[in-house]
Amino acid sequence: MSKPDAYPETDEDPLTRALGYPYPTHPEDYLFTGAQAEPLPADFSFAGLTPVIAVGSNRSPRQLERKFAPRYMSGPVRIPVTRIKARGVDVVFAAHLAGYGSAPATLARSPGAVTELWVNWLDGPALDRMDATEGLGVHYDRVSLPLEVASVDPARPAPETMLLYAARCGLLTRDGSPVAVAEIPSEGRSFPVMSQIEMLRHLHSLHRRDEAHGFEDWLLGIIGQTGQKARDAIEARIIAEALPMRF
Repeated sequence: MSKPDAYPETDEDPLTRALGYPYPTHPEDYLFTGAQAEPLPADFSFAGLTPVIAVGSNRSPRQLERKFAPRYMSGPVRIPVTRIKARGVDVVFAAHLAGYGSAPATLARSPGAVTELWVNWLDGPALDRMDATEGLGVHYDRVSLPLEVASVDPARPAPETMLLYAARCGLLTRDGSPVAVAEIPSEGRSFPVMSQIEMLRHLHSLHRRDEAHGFEDWLLGIIGQTGQKARDAIEARIIAEALPMRF
């Protein structure tokens, strides 16, 4: 089931990258220009751009830097990234693993929750590139989703329908319930909550090959091309226990 990422491994410490998901966000709306986050002008025009909900790492300038490095793009990159709060949804773990070892996120319906989301506003080439990095057709489907926006900067657009990368294999569960991602701010949550390291340690406790493999050795063993077989084995189990997307 696993597919190598559409952007290669970097010279970053692999454990730091795996455990750091969903990576630090920006304190305010920003304009990603290919290598850095800049202030988003108040009069920025969003005309012709497609709003795509960023539930996990795509909200982070660091992840966008990895995905939209100059070697992947034939022209300049200008991606506005804006913050909203949405009612009735929560960010939860998806039932698969990223090639760099993280347990990634998706969105689930959750009555009563008000959750922070970010929006990537993408032009055609940027949307194509994002599709490639998300493993479209393997790990995610791109769907159109209506959202009830609870709050947004009044200077920014808040369309009623946006695109979402929805996890094809559904929602990772623990004791039969989806698990909310602790690093994403939310109020009124009803799901149990775990951080990235807590989730990975949970998966390690279920899937370690023998007692001689400590957590870090196990995590290194599921990263990259050499870890694909191990990731596939883990995914087979978590997919068997997954819940379908809730919308």
